[in-house]
Amino acid sequence: MLSISKATAYNWKKLKSDSEHKLTKRANKTKSAKRIVANSYVNNDDANKLLSIVLKLNNPVEYIMYSLVISLLTNKGIIHKAHVRNFLNTYHDMELVDISVPEYIWDSKEDILGFIYQSLITEGERNITGQYYTSQNVVEYMLGDKILKDDETLLDPCCGSGAFLLKVSTKNPTNLYGFDINPIAVMLASANLLAKYSDFVFTPQIYCIDFLKQDLFVNITQNIPLRFDNIYTNPPWGADKAGDYARNYPHIKSKERASMFIVEALNHLKKTGVLYFLLPTSLLKIKTHSDMREFLLASTTIHQIDLYNNRFDGVYTDFFSIKLSIGRVDEQNYCVRNGETQTNIQISKTEYPSANIVTDKMNTLDESIIHKMESFRHDDLTHSLWALGIVTGDNKNKVKKEVEPGLEPVYTGKQVRPFSLKEVSSYILFAPETFQQCAKTEYFRAPEKLIYRFIAKYPIVAYDDKQCLCLNSANILIPEIDGITVKSVAALLNSTLYHYYYTMKFSDIKVLKGNLQSLPFPKLTVDQDRELSDLVTTFQLSDYSEEQQRRLDKVVYSIFGITPSEQVYIYSQSK
Repeated sequence: MLSISKATAYNWKKLKSDSEHKLTKRANKTKSAKRIVANSYVNNDDANKLLSIVLKLNNPVEYIMYSLVISLLTNKGIIHKAHVRNFLNTYHDMELVDISVPEYIWDSKEDILGFIYQSLITEGERNITGQYYTSQNVVEYMLGDKILKDDETLLDPCCGSGAFLLKVSTKNPTNLYGFDINPIAVMLASANLLAKYSDFVFTPQIYCIDFLKQDLFVNITQNIPLRFDNIYTNPPWGADKAGDYARNYPHIKSKERASMFIVEALNHLKKTGVLYFLLPTSLLKIKTHSDMREFLLASTTIHQIDLYNNRFDGVYTDFFSIKLSIGRVDEQNYCVRNGETQTNIQISKTEYPSANIVTDKMNTLDESIIHKMESFRHDDLTHSLWALGIVTGDNKNKVKKEVEPGLEPVYTGKQVRPFSLKEVSSYILFAPETFQQCAKTEYFRAPEKLIYRFIAKYPIVAYDDKQCLCLNSANILIPEIDGITVKSVAALLNSTLYHYYYTMKFSDIKVLKGNLQSLPFPKLTVDQDRELSDLVTTFQLSDYSEEQQRRLDKVVYSIFGITPSEQVYIYSQSK
């Protein structure tokens, strides 16, 4: 065992590097052996050349990364310095691997170590541990021209290979602190700092710590301050499904780890300090996280929100960053930056209970149309039935391209079109007990249901009365709305008016249950419901067309009293 702390030793064991535990097939993301090259993190010829060399090796990942650390520190001419030798002694049981490193690769100011490691991590490991390192351009955008004062500290509690720590400007590297649960990341971040500050004699303040386990934080070392001037990070995203931390944060009902990191970071932020986090857009939008939004509005001061159009390698979730400080205010005044656009937002104290952290301002016409739709609200989808599509756990073997005896059609999100399902291209044996995840059979076999596309900017809904199956890129809705039939619900959801409302209220690439549940549904007359339902029946007989969309929109606009000028504006926004 390495001569390291018990916590670090535990994390080494828990990590189970992919090189020692090869995965031979892809069942789902948590078991996937697929690797994703981190080109959005670093993208240059030498880095890719080194990666191609490393990918041919059969050595454990930690040995490969240790050998690259030795190469970096040797190149910087500091390998024999006492403080560097002390650092390397921590890893004395590591084995050197002979790697043909490109001659000038360490001349780059980019994080080559981080790039190689990210590109070696399997998709499964990334999914389980949340190891999605922050793109360099996002780090630079968040840090801006920030220069730390001589006594000013900065902590990254999920530092990875040190992206934020490497980019911030300081004359005193001992004021930089990093925590990470992954001991390989701790090694890389420490080596990166030693290389960057090669003229300094210092021990990098990088520790193998699980930030959400306060007992580890308090007891592991006496060198860590209790509070910091700055806390910048990109925390792990996703729910604490195993329940490792829930007892420490019982008020976070969603069990979202990113929310837990915000709360814990605020506990370790100085009163005059700044917290700056990169987070999934879902925290701003969906109902599950409303308690966290209300907490931020009522307990902190929001200074800035940044919206981004790019994504991480291998991640299909939109993200934003938020800058906070400690302290309640009677009115939130913050700036929202989206590329070159800046918008100033004001939220009064009376609006805090709504848990709505606004990221854009509607113009007067938008507000008028949204208000008009809300005035017709009679019911919603909160008491409807919902189900996820099938997760087989092994699509390669369970989803067939050719029909065979006993198999039946199964549809994906891409095959969901307005009102109908595209021609079938896949087949499956419906055996729920063999699937990783499967809704109740009665949901799939319902006499009527809606199937909606999961990845989309607004609802795209097919009507199904043939008890069809769908995979998890498509979800099931069985609406129960007063006075509205299933077909009419499909008509409303597929209308341009509802698409407009959805995109105005929710900027996400996923159609989420919580968002759909908040949509307003009017009280239809019997004739209105029949007219919408008959339209759907007609539409199903042919490919859906622009002319049919206009026919549908005309009926829906009349229900809500949308004027011709408002209709022109809505169409202009949908282009």
